[in-house]
This record gives sequence, structure tokens and C-alpha cells, in this order.
Amino acid sequence: MKSPGTPRTAVLGAAAGLVLLAGLYCVLAPWVAGFGGAGVLAFSNTVVGVVLVALAIARTATRRLRFLGWVVPVLGAWAALSPWLLRQAAGTQPSTAALVGNVVAGAVAVMAGVVVVVRRD
Repeated sequence: MKSPGTPRTAVLGAAAGLVLLAGLYCVLAPWVAGFGGAGVLAFSNTVVGVVLVALAIARTATRRLRFLGWVVPVLGAWAALSPWLLRQAAGTQPSTAALVGNVVAGAVAVMAGVVVVVRRD
């Protein structure tokens, strides 16, 4: 017989998995999507991706860090908006694949982060 918390735990695990995948994409995107010389955006993506991966792993490993759940949607929003916000700093426009990839990864991180925040375990 399943315990009453099993569906909630499964949802949180799936959300943490999506955050992990979004973070991995952010780390790999400068090489996969071809940022076209947009070094500031590549650095931003790498930092955001590493933090997302670390938070996803930490959230899966322990429940003590649940108070940091609000950080994931903020980082996701930054990942989605950063191509436009960092345009002036880069000097070189990122490729369309980089723009679309950032928006999708950011949206996934925001949605999964909201699930983690709303469904506290």
C-alpha cells in the first residue's frame, strides 16, 4: 500500500529532474546552440546552469534546503530574459537557437521551480 505522501514526492522528484535538465542545458548551451561570440551570455548561462544543477541535486538529496526553492524560478526567469538583457554587453548577437533554447530552459525552470515552491514536502 502506498503512503499518502508518495504522489507529492513523485511530483517534487519530477520537478527537481526538470530543473536538473534545464540546468544542464544552460551549462552546455554555449557549445551546443552556438552563442556566436556572446561571451557574457555564455558566462551567465554557465553560472545559472551550475547553480540550477546544484539546487536540483541538493533538493533531491535533502529536504533541509526547501527554503531555497524560490531561487529556482528567479534563475529560470533570468535564463529566459538574459539574451535580451545582456545584448548590449555582449556586442555580438547570439544565434536564434541560443535565444529559443534559453527561453525554453528558463520557462521549464520557472514552472518546475514554482511546483517545488508550491508543493513543499
